[in-house]
Amino acid sequence: MVALRDAARTVGNYRLAGCDLYVTLEPCAMCSGAILHARLARVVYGAADPKTGACGSVVDLFSEPRLNHQTVVESGLLARECGQLLQDFFAERR
Repeated sequence: MVALRDAARTVGNYRLAGCDLYVTLEPCAMCSGAILHARLARVVYGAADPKTGACGSVVDLFSEPRLNHQTVVESGLLARECGQLLQDFFAERR
């Protein structure tokens, strides 16, 4: 959400057509909704989220044909490394 807000501020428009977003973890439904609303061209994520993932792990909002914008989703980029990064992060927080 912060990245989308900062990008919108930088380009002067909430619509980020033609932009790509790279994230460590599969977006949840709320983040996916924001991505679709911003009209991003593509989202690339590393680790799947089997609990709240909205790019296919739990639901697939990006495949919903009734939505007025289609965003390309690519998954698995450095999946193992992203998973380890997240595990290390949350281990430190506990």
